[in-house]
Amino acid sequence: MVFFQVSSRQKILLAFLLGLLSPALSYAQLVFASSVDQGPSSVMAQRILIQAYKQLGVTLRFEALPNLRIVSMAEAGAVDGVDFRVTDTRLGDMKKIEMPVAYEELVVFSVNQYFTVSGYQSLQPYSIGYLTGARVFAGRLKGMRVDTAPSLESLFNKLQAGRTDIVVESRSSYCKARQLGLSRIRMLEPSLEKIVGYHWLSKRHGALIPRLDAVLKKMQQDDTIRKIQDETWKEFNAQCGA
Repeated sequence: MVFFQVSSRQKILLAFLLGLLSPALSYAQLVFASSVDQGPSSVMAQRILIQAYKQLGVTLRFEALPNLRIVSMAEAGAVDGVDFRVTDTRLGDMKKIEMPVAYEELVVFSVNQYFTVSGYQSLQPYSIGYLTGARVFAGRLKGMRVDTAPSLESLFNKLQAGRTDIVVESRSSYCKARQLGLSRIRMLEPSLEKIVGYHWLSKRHGALIPRLDAVLKKMQQDDTIRKIQDETWKEFNAQCGA
């Protein structure tokens, strides 16, 4: 049997190489929570993140969950991050990455109510439905008559049945109403607002944050982010028949 002696210099070199490799091994795959209702905002965020993390040698897996489950799992540290959120509400130990990766255009849907939308105050006379856990609406609709639902299907079915006067959701959700055959539902104009969404990453992966920031900044500067967003909307509108 032959034994090899390792010199002190070789030991130092080996330790250095292992130190370089360990971050890549630790971050081989990350699991991010995403909304169970996969609209174009979710798709664009995931495409941007897949490309960005690939440059860092990290693969991603997205787990589709209801909104309330996303919040509870994020706060429990059960996932590595969230694909994107449109609110700044704290999520456990997670940190918001400052470069936006998605956006939503928020609109009003109605069956029997027709009026010109003029900000959230114009919704005051009506009962308003929105998705459970959608914190972006919780603050904006404070003091108004609201009724939440756990899914888009439930939300729009309640609207169609007259159990709420109006619904506030993303513009892309109109496609879901059409797929459900809810032909009486109409989208009112103009939109309430356009908001951007940010990726959230657990602080236990803090070493990745400055590297990810740099990659996303470069993708924004070379127009990659905008191109992915535009292509996602183009595909979505074609699929929806818009």
